[in-house]
Amino acid sequence: MKIEVNALGEFNRLAHDGSKQAANSLGQLTGVRPTVEATSIDLLRRRDIIADLHNQDLIGISSEFSGGIAGTALLVFNEAGARTLAKSLPGDGAEAIGLESRLTELGNIMLSGFIDGWADYLNQAIDQRPPTYLTGGGTDIIPDATPIDQASNQVLTVNTTFETSSAVVETTAYVFLEEASFRHILDTRLTSESTPIPLDKLQVFSRMAAKGGDTAGDSITMMTGIDTSVTVSRMSFLQVEQIGPRLGDEQQVGVVAKLTGLPTGYVLVLFDEPSAETIAEAMGTGAVTDGFDGIHESAIEEISNIMISGFVDGWANVLGTSNQHTPPEFVHDFASAIVDPIMLDLATTQEYVFGFDTLIKTAGDAVSCKILALPRAEELKEALDELSVGELSADVEAEMEADPESLFQEHVE
Repeated sequence: MKIEVNALGEFNRLAHDGSKQAANSLGQLTGVRPTVEATSIDLLRRRDIIADLHNQDLIGISSEFSGGIAGTALLVFNEAGARTLAKSLPGDGAEAIGLESRLTELGNIMLSGFIDGWADYLNQAIDQRPPTYLTGGGTDIIPDATPIDQASNQVLTVNTTFETSSAVVETTAYVFLEEASFRHILDTRLTSESTPIPLDKLQVFSRMAAKGGDTAGDSITMMTGIDTSVTVSRMSFLQVEQIGPRLGDEQQVGVVAKLTGLPTGYVLVLFDEPSAETIAEAMGTGAVTDGFDGIHESAIEEISNIMISGFVDGWANVLGTSNQHTPPEFVHDFASAIVDPIMLDLATTQEYVFGFDTLIKTAGDAVSCKILALPRAEELKEALDELSVGELSADVEAEMEADPESLFQEHVE
């Protein structure tokens, strides 16, 4: 299966428009008017989606659909937020009266915002089945979607996060796509001028990023003695301008480095402020009592440099390139301010970006860290063009230690 970037971008735009329609429906029905922070097409493991839900008590509204495109749409609320929304719906707001039916109807209306937009775009009928009400944790809510990559159990999803003025209400929409229908939609939009990227090679690259994230987590343990317990990795395709909203707008401490070699781009390591203090102090800098001074900044740069190397060195082994990076530069600012210059630079040559991010957490959430790699799209395609997936074993993580020359076809000028 080959992905034409412009067609994938159009699909992302439709999903984003559907998200805004869903948000409008929620606002009209409840008075809670969310904004759509970011919409992305993600490739990740089911267990990573579950881990990202933080073991909360959840309520989900699920609806299968088929026709012009097929899959399962899922709306996930935290339980407290769902009850808040139910009270805002017209009619009797008593919690004990019709909570399930009221939320099911709300979810059905919101999910239709996604599905109807795709039907209009494809000019094909899409049959949406009656919604199902779900409760429990992530394992109970997230469907057993058929992986598009059996070796890594990666699934293809459309992901949207809604931001509300009330911190109580947390809402996320997932659309789990069946590969066959998604393949058909993108294949029909290939032209003689298209520059497609094979999906199987993106899957390999995504798995390399996940392995790199594990290595980066090991680096934290090695340098601080703090064991990492959760590593969540994903590949996301989204608009360049949505990188900032995806990261949120809290104060972050970390580094930014430029990727050199092939592909070029950027890589960021970002800690929330309490995590950065914990890391710096664990590296023997002394307490952070009045902001981060020179010794604390150096400690963050040192551990981030090792984490970045662990994250990208495996790429060099498999891609057969000399992936290097510039010395990391310390940053301490709101996430939006940190990524603004990066977005401006990338936007000069591309509208969309493939982002490879890993969230690393320690037991008890004492430390939370995100690594985000943003390669330039054209150079990523160039690197993937050289990759011979047929010569890779099913265990690409092991191949990251192998002789890279055996993994590539001879380049023909």
